[in-house]
Amino acid sequence: MANEATPSSPRLDYIDNLRSTMIFLVLAMHAAVTYSHFGRWYYNAPEPIGRWEGLVFGLFQGHLQAFFMGLLFLVAGYFTPISYDRKGGGHFLWDRFVRLGLPSLLFIFAIHDTMGHFMLHWHGNDTFWHSYVYYVTHGDWLDGSGPMWFAIALLAFSLGYAVIRAVLPHFSTAFKVPGIRGVLCGGLIVTALTFLARVVWPLGTAWHNMQFCFFAQYIALFAVGVFARRGDWFATFSTRSGYRLLIGAAIAGPLVWLGVQFAGPLLPAEPGAFSGGWHWQSALGAAWEQMFGVAFCAGLLVLFREKFNTGGRLSKLVSANSFGIYVFHPPVLVATSLVLAGWAAPALCKFAVATVLAFLASLAFVHLVARRIPLLKSIL
Repeated sequence: MANEATPSSPRLDYIDNLRSTMIFLVLAMHAAVTYSHFGRWYYNAPEPIGRWEGLVFGLFQGHLQAFFMGLLFLVAGYFTPISYDRKGGGHFLWDRFVRLGLPSLLFIFAIHDTMGHFMLHWHGNDTFWHSYVYYVTHGDWLDGSGPMWFAIALLAFSLGYAVIRAVLPHFSTAFKVPGIRGVLCGGLIVTALTFLARVVWPLGTAWHNMQFCFFAQYIALFAVGVFARRGDWFATFSTRSGYRLLIGAAIAGPLVWLGVQFAGPLLPAEPGAFSGGWHWQSALGAAWEQMFGVAFCAGLLVLFREKFNTGGRLSKLVSANSFGIYVFHPPVLVATSLVLAGWAAPALCKFAVATVLAFLASLAFVHLVARRIPLLKSIL
């Protein structure tokens, strides 16, 4: 997930800032799930939410889910070809394992069950050692990746890229930078793939913490990132086109989403029709999600390239620790939410406070503790 600039090229500050922002939004999403109960997370606040709070949470989480992880895969794909070119196949895969596989193993075997035992009391009065041995020997660890599913998926994508390069070493992926029409056509293709995927894996289903209902976008944007590097798309994509896509998505996305929310109950539909299957409701949901997500990703890249392409002390501090924040934010956010449990405040207020406090605490822990430990510093 690091910004792997070549020795002869400047560091791309806007990519660093964009990636750091997405990781902040990952934490914000998990804080939202804590209080909205929309989605799965380690801890859910016991207080119910009202209708309008639910609408705000749904609007925020629905739009966030449509683009933020896909954008991280897009950026990861962008740095994949140059890393492979510089290191070669074997070294590239070893580096991916160290940077992605080892942090994932750290989370699975040192953070996930430890957090569940001591913070959330998953195992009641059972001793930690006894419950941990059961966790390891009975295969429960296969579901213990938490947010590190992203790193595991990215490791798999990197392996797939290495296989393609080994089979087709001279394959050129340099294509002309697309315009608005190309971006929207790409969104339609991902829409169709997402709809087909959700026939088999509807929304809400997971296999060992992998939600394949979203993977059509992740795979597509990772591939686009690879093509973008060869064609220098990030630098040459039209500023005007990017702003048009960003503004269009920012206006049309919420309007369509709210329209579906208010009109949906008036339309006859089978249970779960919007989640997947051969239903027009599933097709509509996939179309909204992917057209918004793809357009918003393109627009955000241009926005950050034009307006946030600087690296001050604060942005460099956050960027250097962003992957560590991603790895360690679950126990910090859970602890923060538990501390705030006795505070009688609206759910939206507690969500905002928990997000800010957990992000600052995660940043402090990673910068002052985790990355000062030699073994952890080498993989964070």
